[in-house]
Amino acid sequence: MIGWWLLSGCAALKFPMGDPAPGLDRSKEASRLLRCERLTVEASQRIRPGALKRRRPRGDYAERTAALCAEPVLPPGIRDERDEAVFEGLDGRMGEFVASVHSLRPDLHGRTWLVEVFYPGGQAAPKISFAAKNALMTQGLSVSDRVPVLAAVDVAVITRLEPDEAYPAACLRWATTGGLRPEDVLLAVITRDRRSTLLQAGLCDNGRWTWLP
Repeated sequence: MIGWWLLSGCAALKFPMGDPAPGLDRSKEASRLLRCERLTVEASQRIRPGALKRRRPRGDYAERTAALCAEPVLPPGIRDERDEAVFEGLDGRMGEFVASVHSLRPDLHGRTWLVEVFYPGGQAAPKISFAAKNALMTQGLSVSDRVPVLAAVDVAVITRLEPDEAYPAACLRWATTGGLRPEDVLLAVITRDRRSTLLQAGLCDNGRWTWLP
């Protein structure tokens, strides 16, 4: 379940799902399980139009932010330990990637952004993709749900390559075959080692691949 809270400093002002802090209706354990991301009110209105009321024209002299909080669907211990470790800092890591994009390639701001996740196992990838898209939209970028595809023969060749060669090769093929249009840019989120919980990312822009720091 996902809900919005409108915050002023550390005090919650609006609770569609109840106060996220521990209290009479929420234990400390339940609060610790919430995964929350602090946003500006303006950013929250772009991601979830109409979820929060707009500021009054003259303001109300309170500095407010919004928090998007998600309650876990599954209790602790059900998910794979590796997935849990990745989810723990997911929003922060996606924010770092987007900040790197803004620093390295501010010229890409007006493009249409696609997200592709290369992560072993199919259950965690959609959550990683969702977090990446949220991070991009928070910065006011245009995000599409399209996913670039490659022909089977391309996939067969590229999957035999090492990661440092495979992703640039895929990027070039996407541009050559029309999987990515000139006005598109792809943010790819990757695990280069199946045993690691470290997520890395790269950009594909008109056939050019760039690893993000």
